[in-house]
Amino acid sequence: MKANNIFLLLFVVPFTFIGFSQHKTGNTKTITEEIPHFYKNGVKMSEKNNTPLLLTNLNDEVKGNSPSEMAMNWISSNKELLKIRNTNDLKVRFKRSSLSGHNIRFQQLLNSIPVFDAEIVVHISPNKRVTYIGNTLDPSVQNISVTPAISEDNAFQIAKDKIKTKGNISFSSNKLYVYNKSETTKLIYKIIIEPESPIGSWEILVDAQTGGVISAEDKAYYYQHHKTPYFLPQPIPVNGTGNAFLSGPLSFANVTYGGNYADNNDATNAQLDAATSSVTLLDIDETAGVFSLNGPYAAIVDHESPFKGLFTQGSSTYNYNRFDDAFEAVNCYYIIDKSMRYINITLGIPLAPFQYSGGVQYDPHGLGGADNSHYTGGSGRIAFGEGGVDDAEDADVIIHELGHGIHDWLTGGNLSQVNGLSEGSGDYWGQSYSRSLGQWNSSNPEYNWFFNWDGHNPFWNGRITNYGATYPLGLTGQIHTDGQIWSTVLMRIYDILGREKVDKAFLEGLAMTGSSSSQQDAAIAVRQAGIDMGYSCEDIDVFTQEFTTTGYNLPPLNHVIVDLGADTMMCDNATITLDAGTYNNYLWSTGATTQTILIDGLITGTGTFTYWVDVTETNGCVNRDTIDVVVSICTGIKNNTVESVQVYPNPTSDELNIIVENFTSTMEIKLVDNLGKVVYQSH
Repeated sequence: MKANNIFLLLFVVPFTFIGFSQHKTGNTKTITEEIPHFYKNGVKMSEKNNTPLLLTNLNDEVKGNSPSEMAMNWISSNKELLKIRNTNDLKVRFKRSSLSGHNIRFQQLLNSIPVFDAEIVVHISPNKRVTYIGNTLDPSVQNISVTPAISEDNAFQIAKDKIKTKGNISFSSNKLYVYNKSETTKLIYKIIIEPESPIGSWEILVDAQTGGVISAEDKAYYYQHHKTPYFLPQPIPVNGTGNAFLSGPLSFANVTYGGNYADNNDATNAQLDAATSSVTLLDIDETAGVFSLNGPYAAIVDHESPFKGLFTQGSSTYNYNRFDDAFEAVNCYYIIDKSMRYINITLGIPLAPFQYSGGVQYDPHGLGGADNSHYTGGSGRIAFGEGGVDDAEDADVIIHELGHGIHDWLTGGNLSQVNGLSEGSGDYWGQSYSRSLGQWNSSNPEYNWFFNWDGHNPFWNGRITNYGATYPLGLTGQIHTDGQIWSTVLMRIYDILGREKVDKAFLEGLAMTGSSSSQQDAAIAVRQAGIDMGYSCEDIDVFTQEFTTTGYNLPPLNHVIVDLGADTMMCDNATITLDAGTYNNYLWSTGATTQTILIDGLITGTGTFTYWVDVTETNGCVNRDTIDVVVSICTGIKNNTVESVQVYPNPTSDELNIIVENFTSTMEIKLVDNLGKVVYQSH
């Protein structure tokens, strides 16, 4: 494991004004779930336990017959660092393998009972290196009795009484946990209830010994918050057709809200009908001549009021206009199915809800008709309200709520709302799709508008992805407002590197995060995902530059990427000799003809160079001993755009001189240490 060095970053950036936009009513609580921490030698440490919460920029070789075994071997080698008394207290809870490697999540246990919000995430790159660790293990947990005095049924009734449930309960769960977030360690029931009223996905923590309620919180994720799910027996997948808004009518026609382009209580007209497109509804179900909007990537349910049914019919043609309630059902199916196919098929990233089998379950008419929408993590379902512009008519709303689900499914149920991370992630995922349609020019204000049909109108202000605030000084404590910092920087990178490259890094990086991850933690993970997927140094520099400009403090890179070219066949455990030194036992993909690797070490120069590399093999996979390769130096920080910047003396513990040629009043100088603290800022 490599230690991180303390460093200073110099930025010369234009002054900008901080913008503000408002979210809809609903779940507007401030969420402060980030674990109290400090930085030690650049490592994020737990204040409570003095253990690392995040280990990044690693390149630790691991051995084992499976990713789980490799991850446990790394943990065993670092028990003292993590203050783990017994590795038998860890159990693999969730694992996934994808483009950037493997994520193995270990749940902490006490006498076989899981410890609440306590896990370690080990990320292993495709070349079998541990590169990223997320750690919320709690070594201060006391040894208590795990035999409850309150029965499960009694605890559930206490929870129902606490939130005053009414009507049907569409989903519930009840599990024992060890809770160590108060003064003493306790045994609790974690109860999830998704009732008809009060609407939401309620998490109630009940003391399993006394019956006292520790907390009761609506954990649904709003973009601004019973009936049994419907399944046809033995369906046959067929393709149907229907009408849908690809995004929204305003973006289609490049017009502003009003006149013929207004909601008008769901009334339709020639202009709004013309804004729909005829689309193919892939793999919908057909049984005995009855067709249902139920497929492998999207599946309609009706679990929230107003209960308007499942829109089954005797034809595969769903050509409705927006005045018909079936239109929103079709629009949701098309948009959700398209996004999930893009992830799984186009990007090649396997992803599905873990709460159930089949497509993403959505209710196109929910929330009691309110002007809001939400994702409920207990059941893994999405529901859309009808106030103002029907939410299910706007692809931005649909994909934003799907984005919460994607975040939840990537992390095995450990979605984070610290700094509005999940809100910003949902905004990014929706804007990524919207911008890919090419409906607005970058000179149009609407290019950066989000919720373009449902928002930015008399009903509410919507949000933007050119938000002016920076991290962390620009945080307001409101998750929907703060999430715009995260979505904005991702869209800047998107405009530079393109949709698919950023989408892959975003999804793969988000999968490394946990329930207490901040925006900064996520930025580090996204860049690491790009590194582990073999992105070029130029690409990694874009992530670093844009994240750093936004205010995220990323560890310095000391990696070199070596591309061996297509004419070389490597084997496992090669020994590579560069001019700068010898690097042993890099784990190549057996029989690969092209390989990109990371090498820690000092190589002078910047840019891209040609080096002679001696490759020693024992099993004859390389046809020659010396090959010509390209070495890219990943500095992580690009040169300043001003003509000349001089900083001296360096290093220094006293005075620091900074000379900037052509300095103007529209520029500022900011010195930031590796703890994220601004040590100097010009005025």
